[in-house]
Amino acid sequence: MDTVKIVKYGLGTVVGLVVVWVLAIGLISSPSTTAYKPEPLPASATDQERAQVIARGLTYALDESLSSTFGFLPNDLIAPWILDNTPYYQRGVVYATRPASEVIAQEVGRYGSRDTIDPRLADATSRYFSYSEFAWGFLFVYDAEGKYRAGIKNWADWAAAVGTTGKSAAVFNLRSDDIYAIIKYCVTMTDYALGVLNNDKMGHFSTDNNIYYAKGICAVVGNVLRALVAVDSTLSERGGTENLQEALQRLDYIAEFNPIYVMAGGNTVGDAMMPNHVAALARHIDITNNRLNDMLQSMIR
Repeated sequence: MDTVKIVKYGLGTVVGLVVVWVLAIGLISSPSTTAYKPEPLPASATDQERAQVIARGLTYALDESLSSTFGFLPNDLIAPWILDNTPYYQRGVVYATRPASEVIAQEVGRYGSRDTIDPRLADATSRYFSYSEFAWGFLFVYDAEGKYRAGIKNWADWAAAVGTTGKSAAVFNLRSDDIYAIIKYCVTMTDYALGVLNNDKMGHFSTDNNIYYAKGICAVVGNVLRALVAVDSTLSERGGTENLQEALQRLDYIAEFNPIYVMAGGNTVGDAMMPNHVAALARHIDITNNRLNDMLQSMIR
């Protein structure tokens, strides 16, 4: 009888802890990160200072997700499957960080297309950020969080090594065609985010998941673009001041977009009395995408 009571109370305690955990996530966690907004660097800034801003812009959203109150949630064994906005946001951040790492490593971390990519950046891109966000580990098996932290550290180490001498010295080389390629990455990501929101088979209970997934993607895009603006003051002139300002403003709107309860308009026509949060967010992303495309067109003229 005592054994039965122990098992009963033990199971009750476990269930209670899971409920408290889920409620705590719902009440305290925020499915977003703060935007990275570095101060513009002066013309006299060193390559190392510029590299540090670029590296921080790339990894900022992921670093904040890992360091948030409840940490990285997609790979948690006791997953908050009911309160899932934060996990989907963090998945969006990971999704956008991977190609950003590849593009920036190829464009900024070497002098020419035939040069070898810095091993730290190659490892960050191919070994660490490519790790599945659902993987978890124990003992000597690294989980997703450990891999992502290693990738963030590699980018920070590369930036700190720019301008130094010796075997660990790193290269920072930002040219006009590199900037074009990075903005092209931003366009690709906003295109993808729009596709996520334009899914006509989206159910009511997956609406919030798609919204926060798209927000996670756009968080990385915004941070990368702001970092690029901070290190290159000529970007506004070459891409068009109005285009850049509108794109940045819309990315701010996307970052602030956080309805208490996500609604999808109530019907397929979109003329119901209930708000359509999917369409509202998609509009901001669409304008961002158009402005970024306009910047690309301005840069090739």
